[in-house]
Amino acid sequence: MKRILAVLMVAGVLVVAIAPVALAATAAEQSWSAPRFGTGLEYRLAFNRESSELVLYVHNPTRRPVSVEAPTAQLTDFVLWRNGKPVWRASQGNAYAQAATQVTFRRGETKTYTQALPGLPSGTYFVEAYYMGESRKTPVASTYIWLDAVTREPLQYSVEYMGPGWFNSTPRLRVTVKNTSGRDITLPYQYMYQILIKRVGAPDYLPNVGMGQSVGTIEKDATRYIFVNLNDLRPGAYQVDIRSNVSHQGWYSVVASSRFFIQ
Repeated sequence: MKRILAVLMVAGVLVVAIAPVALAATAAEQSWSAPRFGTGLEYRLAFNRESSELVLYVHNPTRRPVSVEAPTAQLTDFVLWRNGKPVWRASQGNAYAQAATQVTFRRGETKTYTQALPGLPSGTYFVEAYYMGESRKTPVASTYIWLDAVTREPLQYSVEYMGPGWFNSTPRLRVTVKNTSGRDITLPYQYMYQILIKRVGAPDYLPNVGMGQSVGTIEKDATRYIFVNLNDLRPGAYQVDIRSNVSHQGWYSVVASSRFFIQ
């Protein structure tokens, strides 16, 4: 099976450099865990309240490089439980390239994976994090988090890559915006969402691709679709981020993310 380093359509998951985040103060977030008889990697799960993102730290504490391999392009998964029942899984409904993905950790290196959360009712949730290079069946870290629906994004976003096909020869992104607030929403023009694209691993977004749009009015339970043409992109791996300033009243945060590959 061909091994690839680029991931295709890893929805909602970002790999970023370590930066300070506001974490929930629980013991599970402050300590590292390592599966018995595992790869040697250590894991820590945290919750960034400001961006409403789960943060999985993966650390190599050994004095040698550690390489792991996931069976597909999916590297992580997160599951939220409430009252003993699973209520959300990050990978549900997503498609992943069916090719093995290898990740190498230098000695002492830490990689960070983040996952934006959808709109959920207020309350306490139990979170499990999975790292596919370690195990697909057993979580590598877990913790409890508190979600406050009052300050959450009232709209739910998702993004899907649509490659050239029989009816449309243009590669496109389809962004779905759904009103999950339970009420009609009408916002001033300065409340917007952005669709931004960059090459995987690049620090800056591409200047001539993507768009920004005011939310305006969206009725209760209504769904809006936005299409972004990708004609001008060269072959390679890309990341698309959907950012919104609705819940934070002025500053933007990532509410959905995905990766795709242009051939």
